[in-house]
Amino acid sequence: MEHDMVWLDRSGRSVRIRFSIFFLPIFIVGCSSQGHEVTESVVELEHRSAVSEIAWDWAAPDSSRSAVFPVPGGVAVLQAAGVVVLSGETGEELWQYRISEGEVSGNVSDDGRHVVLRSEGDTGEGTGGTELTVLDSGTGEIVREFDSSDVEAVERVGFAPQIGESLSGVTGDIWVVQDEAGVTAHQLEDGEVLWSSATADLAACAAVGSVDDLAVLEDVVVAAFTCYEQPEGEDPVDMTEGREFVSGLAGIDPTTGEELWRSEGQAGLFPADSHSRVLTVQGSGLIVVEYPYEEVRQLADPSTGDVTDLGRNNVLWSNSDGSELGVWHAESRDYRHEGRSGEVLASFTEEAGAAPAPTVSGGGFLGLEDGVLYLAEEVEGGEDAPVLAYFAGFQGASEITADWDAQRTEVHDVVSVPGAVAVSYTDGEGRSGVIGLR
Repeated sequence: MEHDMVWLDRSGRSVRIRFSIFFLPIFIVGCSSQGHEVTESVVELEHRSAVSEIAWDWAAPDSSRSAVFPVPGGVAVLQAAGVVVLSGETGEELWQYRISEGEVSGNVSDDGRHVVLRSEGDTGEGTGGTELTVLDSGTGEIVREFDSSDVEAVERVGFAPQIGESLSGVTGDIWVVQDEAGVTAHQLEDGEVLWSSATADLAACAAVGSVDDLAVLEDVVVAAFTCYEQPEGEDPVDMTEGREFVSGLAGIDPTTGEELWRSEGQAGLFPADSHSRVLTVQGSGLIVVEYPYEEVRQLADPSTGDVTDLGRNNVLWSNSDGSELGVWHAESRDYRHEGRSGEVLASFTEEAGAAPAPTVSGGGFLGLEDGVLYLAEEVEGGEDAPVLAYFAGFQGASEITADWDAQRTEVHDVVSVPGAVAVSYTDGEGRSGVIGLR
C-alpha cells in the first residue's frame, strides 16, 4: 500500500515559521458533543499512483476552511466544529465528531493512528474549559478524553486556524509536547508527567540551545535541536553567515525518555535556518527534514538514526516500507523513482522535453508513485471547464478539469490518501469542501 507525500507551498519552498507559547487553561467541562458517529470497520484502500479525473466532491456543512489529512480508509477533514472522515474511494462520510459549543482545533497524530481534537468553550459562568479528545482515526471511537490542565506547549504560527500543531504528538497513551523548558511526555490516563528532557540536555549545549520541532511515533520521538555560541555583548548572531552551529536530530524512547540515537551536523546558512526546520513524517515512517531554502533538505530514518543529506533534492513520495522513493530535483525539475540505495527505476525531466510544461501554476505540487501532480492556485468557472490540475507522469501527462459554476474557487491543500488524492477548496461564495481525484 502506498502512502502520503510531502506537500510543498506555492513556490515550492519551505516557509520560515515563528514560534509562540500557549497555555492551556484549567479544564472545566464547557463543550458538548453535537454529533459523534463511528464506523465498525475500515476498508483497506491503496494510494493512487497516478490521477486523471475528479471522482467525488464533498461540500462542507459550514464555511470554515477544510484541512485534510490521510487516515485509514480515506481522508480526515478538520473544520472549526470538529472532524469528518470520508471514504477515499467514494467521498461518503464514514464517521464524524462535532462539538456543539465553542470552536475546535485538531490534528492527526504523526503516526496516523489518531485524530486529536482540542475543544474550548464557556461554562456560562465566565470560565473557559479545554479538553483533549483522542479518537481512533480508522473507526472514530474515543480512545482517551484528557484533562489538559496545566499543559504548556509550543505552537507553530502560520497554519490554518483550526490546526493545533502540537496535537500531532499523541501515541494513544502519551502526549509529547515541546514546552518552554524542553520536551515533556504526559500520560493521557491521568495527565501526570511521564518524563521530561531539558532543552540543554537534548541539544547537549552549554551555549544557546533550542528544540525546533518534534516527530512523535510509537517507538521513537525525534527532536530537532540547534546549538550555537552567542558572544557576550554582541548583537544576536543567529542570522549571521559563517558562524559555527550544530543542527542535529535525536531519537528518544517515548516510554522512558532515554536517548536512543543522535545525529549532529551543520545544515543551512546560519542558526536561524536550523530553527525553521519542519519534520514531516511520511506513511512509510521516514522523516523529511525541510529547511527554509530549496538547497537544504534531509531524509531521516527514525528507526536507525541514519540521516541523508538530500541537497536540492526532495523526497515527495515513499512506498509503505520506505524501500522506494520519489525524488524531485528543484533546479532540473527531474522526478526520479529510486531505490533506497540510489538506483534509478524510472525518471522524467521537464527540461529535456519528456513532459510538457504544466498548464497550471501557483498551487504547489504533490509527488505520487508514477509522477507529479500540479495544482492551480485558483480556478474560474464558466462554460469551458477550467483546468484544476495537471499530472505529469512517467507514462505521459493529462489535465484534470473541474465542472464548477462561474465563480472563482481557491485551492488550499492537497494530500494523497487511501483511495484518492484529496484537495480542499473554498469557492467564491465562501463555501468550502473537498474533492477526490482518481
